[in-house]
Amino acid sequence: MVKIRPAAGGGRIVEVEPERLPKWVANFAARNGGIAAHHAEGNAWTIESNEGASAGVQWALADGLPAGWLLDDDPEKAAEHLRDYALEPRAIAVLLARKGAFSVGILRDGRIQTSKTDSAYVQGKTKAGGQSQQRFARRREGQAHAAEKRARDAVFAVLGNAQFDVLVTGGVVEGVLEDPRLAKLKPAVHFGDIAEPKQSLLTETAYRAIGFRIRVADPS
Repeated sequence: MVKIRPAAGGGRIVEVEPERLPKWVANFAARNGGIAAHHAEGNAWTIESNEGASAGVQWALADGLPAGWLLDDDPEKAAEHLRDYALEPRAIAVLLARKGAFSVGILRDGRIQTSKTDSAYVQGKTKAGGQSQQRFARRREGQAHAAEKRARDAVFAVLGNAQFDVLVTGGVVEGVLEDPRLAKLKPAVHFGDIAEPKQSLLTETAYRAIGFRIRVADPS
């Protein structure tokens, strides 16, 4: 499913599944009078239309796109190269955390190989004042600390000594990754907008991570 959101500074960000990239490029060309030029620059592949619209395609899991594959005069052929590259087999680690819940796992070729998922109640903020507010705050802090410790231990158990190609994270993971045992874990992609962490969301997030982020700028 294509996701669209406003981009900072104007335009919009479109998340495109890897299989859909060639078709998306073809549709972009059809909507904007054809492609005038396309070129790789830094970590983006920029497509410029005859009517002034442009699209900057990024693939977050790569350290820049393989520019040599983008020299084909036909941008749809270049998109096919990128699609195939994105779909190559990889081992992807995923860590999700949100409101006392977490899910962590490793997927190979889109299938979960190992994982741990758990959730714990963390009390919300209260409007009570005085000693009651302090008591609730201490209880909430204790619950959050216990939930974070369980998450840290689970992440270390699953990822601490495992081999994988890339780490993808989602939600509020900063506290979990502060554990000294997890210092080597460096996320390549982070999604802030996640649902309740569950095992099924590991698969969805890994697939989302191999998709393309496209910044579309309409003609001024």
